[in-house]
Amino acid sequence: MSRAAAFLYLATLALLPWGAWPRFPWLHEHAQWSDAVFAGAALLWVVDRRRTRTPFRPRLVHLGMAVYLGAAAVSLVLAHERAESGPAKLLGIGMLVALAVVTSDLAARPGALTAIARTVAGTALAVAVVAAAGVVLALLGARTGLVGTYGDLVPGAYARAQAGFPHPNLLASFCVFAAGVVAREDAAISRGLRRLALGALLVTVLLTFSRGILGFGLAWLVRRADSPVRRRAAALSAAACVGAVAALSALHLSLDPTRPWEARLLDGPSPRAQAFASALGTLRSHPWLGTGPGTSPGTKDGWPFDAHCTPLNVAATLGLPALAGFALIPLALWRARARPADRATWGTLAGLALEGLIQDVEDFRHLWIAFGLADAGRANLGPR
Repeated sequence: MSRAAAFLYLATLALLPWGAWPRFPWLHEHAQWSDAVFAGAALLWVVDRRRTRTPFRPRLVHLGMAVYLGAAAVSLVLAHERAESGPAKLLGIGMLVALAVVTSDLAARPGALTAIARTVAGTALAVAVVAAAGVVLALLGARTGLVGTYGDLVPGAYARAQAGFPHPNLLASFCVFAAGVVAREDAAISRGLRRLALGALLVTVLLTFSRGILGFGLAWLVRRADSPVRRRAAALSAAACVGAVAALSALHLSLDPTRPWEARLLDGPSPRAQAFASALGTLRSHPWLGTGPGTSPGTKDGWPFDAHCTPLNVAATLGLPALAGFALIPLALWRARARPADRATWGTLAGLALEGLIQDVEDFRHLWIAFGLADAGRANLGPR
């Protein structure tokens, strides 16, 4: 790959956690500068492959991506409702697929993984400093965009770190991803940098006061699962985490982590329960095409709302064929994995999968980068 393409790709990673500022003024409300930089990297990547006449060999994972993207396009054209942001949403899905493909190609090249890990480690340290600064300023009475309010769907009374992200949950999810990249032993970064970055990410994810802390912990357990006993512990912990997030989503619980003794159950269904039940009803009504890209399939207190559960949100907005394609991606990656599998990458995907039960992670850029990293570590890479 050309140096220019590699540089722009690394710049994409460095810009990844700065989606809230500086604001990207075009496309749609969730677009950011890393998208524009990646567009340049992808274009140069295509030019370089054509120049070197490197063939593209489709595999099962690419079939999953093609079905997912194709089903989204069909949904946009034929779904009963077409959101104004639908075309931009479809473009974003295409970018995410490209992000996974380019990551897979780059990360498998000599020395690239080290550059990726160093970039993510440096970005993680910067994010940690900004997150801590935001919390300190909030404690001093100065609220900034570096923090959000407590409460995933219903704002609470105190601040949570969100750094350059628009929401603390996104910051926590990024911490799960970044820790998995930095922790890879084959990344060949210094032990001091690895420990510093992982420590900073641990503090940062704790400052988010989010359910993402469970995903971060699960990913850590999977990374350490190098024996039968530790693998059983990781499996049991995964089951416990699934039960915990399901209970927290179903119960209408009022909980202030600074005063846990004041926790109480509120009357009526929780916001997440409302979103899930209404999105499930939408899926029953529109199983094949969904409601279309850019729409919200659920409701909360009568207002349009996302499902906040990745499989359900994909199926209800894009249709069951899109869900089949999306599900095929991690299944194909697992089937083609090298043995022994890289526990850091698969720990990341396990943590993000847990988050997928309570968030719509299909739109998270770092999820698709994690897909690409898993694909780069597959068995029998063959000539490139």
